[in-house]
Amino acid sequence: MREALGTAERTLVGRDSTAERIDALAEEVGRRDPSLEALLERLADGVRDGREREVAGYVGAIDPRALAESVVGTHSILWDVLEVVRNVLVFAPIAVTWLGLSLAAAAYARLLGEQPDLVTRPFLLLWQEGFGGTLPLNFSTLALTDASLIGVLIALSLALHLRSELRGRTIRARVLAKESEIRALLGEASSAGALEVPDAEAESALIAMAAEERRIYERAMEREGQLFDMENAIRELREAAQRLERVAEALTRR
Repeated sequence: MREALGTAERTLVGRDSTAERIDALAEEVGRRDPSLEALLERLADGVRDGREREVAGYVGAIDPRALAESVVGTHSILWDVLEVVRNVLVFAPIAVTWLGLSLAAAAYARLLGEQPDLVTRPFLLLWQEGFGGTLPLNFSTLALTDASLIGVLIALSLALHLRSELRGRTIRARVLAKESEIRALLGEASSAGALEVPDAEAESALIAMAAEERRIYERAMEREGQLFDMENAIRELREAAQRLERVAEALTRR
């Protein structure tokens, strides 16, 4: 009886500890996503009260990967806006160029209608002169505008690429670490949300499972070490064969 009470007390303490960690995660997430914060708070309440089905539902609704990205803060509004601006500005030089050509063609036709003797003068020269002052957007202004837009595109693309390359690996590592932590926490929540207190047989089964898992891990590490030793032996045999081949070639030449 005393042992059962001690087990129940440990279970309640474990629930409270897991719920507190979920609350801390909810507070951390709430700075960026209030809806996820509310979901995590409900999960913490379910774990604290031992509502198993409710906990299972909340755990199933949470995506650890998306939650880790939200916590780590991989997305920046400023950089997202800059990326959208870059993608939109790709078409700006083309639009400005065709707009300038359209206005220039209309002004050229109107100028020749008024002064037919100018037909011998080059189109670009007349455009540069503004078609007699009727078109403010001359050829050099249009070229400078296009060059400026292309320069802005190059600068934005370079900045976005550098940010992606420099921060990509660090961010991915942080996201993976946080995702692992969240998955472990959700696993604890799933096990702590059960109302039933495990009996002696269940505890023995859990201990046996943990021992078996540890044994499997040790065997895997042992197999990995053997494979490593085998790879070294194969590499040494390959090097020896190459040396023998070189000696044989030298003897053949002699």
